[in-house]
Amino acid sequence: MDAEEMMVMFREMMEGRKEMMEMSMGHVAEQKGATSEVASVPNMMSALINRIEKFVFDPEMDMALTKWYTRYKEVFVEEAKQLAERARKNESMSYHMRMMVAEVKAGQNDDIAMKLKKTHPEVFEEGLGLCTKEKTDLQLVGDVRPVFKACRPVPHAAVEVVAKKVIAPLSHSEWSALFFLCEKVQRNVEMPEDVFATLNGGAVFSQIDLSNAYLQIELSDDSKKMVVINTHRGVYKYNRQPFGIKTAPVIFQRIMNKMVAGLRCVATFLDDILVCGRTEQEHVENMRALIERIAEYRFKVRIEKCSLAKPEIGYLGFIVDEYDRRPNPEKIEAIKIMVEPTNVGQLRASLGMITYYAAFTPTMKDLRGPVDALLKKDVKWEWTSRQQTAFEKQKKALSSELNLAHYDPRQKIVVAADARDYGIGCMISHRYADGSEKPIAHASRSLTAAEKNYSQIEKEAMGIVFVVKKFRKYVFGRKFLLLTDHKPLLAVTRREFR
Repeated sequence: MDAEEMMVMFREMMEGRKEMMEMSMGHVAEQKGATSEVASVPNMMSALINRIEKFVFDPEMDMALTKWYTRYKEVFVEEAKQLAERARKNESMSYHMRMMVAEVKAGQNDDIAMKLKKTHPEVFEEGLGLCTKEKTDLQLVGDVRPVFKACRPVPHAAVEVVAKKVIAPLSHSEWSALFFLCEKVQRNVEMPEDVFATLNGGAVFSQIDLSNAYLQIELSDDSKKMVVINTHRGVYKYNRQPFGIKTAPVIFQRIMNKMVAGLRCVATFLDDILVCGRTEQEHVENMRALIERIAEYRFKVRIEKCSLAKPEIGYLGFIVDEYDRRPNPEKIEAIKIMVEPTNVGQLRASLGMITYYAAFTPTMKDLRGPVDALLKKDVKWEWTSRQQTAFEKQKKALSSELNLAHYDPRQKIVVAADARDYGIGCMISHRYADGSEKPIAHASRSLTAAEKNYSQIEKEAMGIVFVVKKFRKYVFGRKFLLLTDHKPLLAVTRREFR
């Protein structure tokens, strides 16, 4: 197939999408009277089709257009379906048009990957990396005696980690732990809010995936003597940091912080590394700097698991773009369909999923009051209509549109707090030049049994203390507007608040 035939095939494919888009845009126009948008569709489609001129046909790289389109066919089909659905919901189309343009430029993303591979091939080659800058050194607390556990049968899959020199056989050891092979699970973890502050202003995002991240960190010689497993085939010591060590996340995060120190627009939380830029050129420059640092540390990256040059990206259970961040719709959908728990264990798991997005609603702790009562010690499990109502309210609170602005040190700050029967809720926002406000984050906490007996003015004052402490990293050293709706508190302060 020559270049001209490839262009004809691609244009036919894009024309098929054009019909779907025109129907979607026409539907929006009927509801909004936006005739100018519809009129611009042909021009927009022409621009999209012409973008294929930038596609690099390189037979040596085995990147013929047929292969390229096959790779991204699902993206085009799914985008067309979503486009029609958004039109039915009467949503604005301009942002989604920009999203589609980005997907059409997927070939350019492959070009970025190929250039990075040529510059630092050692970062992307197969195998397990080994960090040369840091080692994990485990320290014992107090007078600890060695513990040796008898072996249990393990799957033959353990042979692979021996071959990779992750573990090595021992003839003798004072230490030994039981060995369990577990499937890696994805679970929500608490992360610092300033991770997202780093992404402020970014319009192009890429996510970098380290290959078996923890296992790329070597244990110190003394630590290897303690991290020992006993199997039916003998005793083995770990040469690399395994996932089961309690302090492993803290140690790994410290190494990641050192690695990205001084890099622009790079956020890292454990093995999730995100880099962004205000423009495509700035994004590429920041990406190169990050890859150079990764090469310096001798880590290795799985390029097939990376997401490159996206206008929005999923990160730590959120969707992040140029303007704000919001919960991942798939996660929210999972919360919405949760059934009522039947025991304390299920309740804790359900509340864990809900609380992960507590930053998006200031009243979450207050809504949790009736169900939190069942978590107390020696309380009999009794799920009544009162708990069911509170449970449904929590899910409903996360079902509405939830967006948080990126923190911008150039914008004015507004903080507010409110006290309820069961808890305290607070919010920090940006007030922009046009007078509009958008929240940066919400926070809340439950009241203790003693605090519930406080007078309302004491609860409101406690709420103000809570909000200032909670968002200290944002308000410290800055002037900010503090909002409260409790007038008696204003009189006590003898200061002018609004």
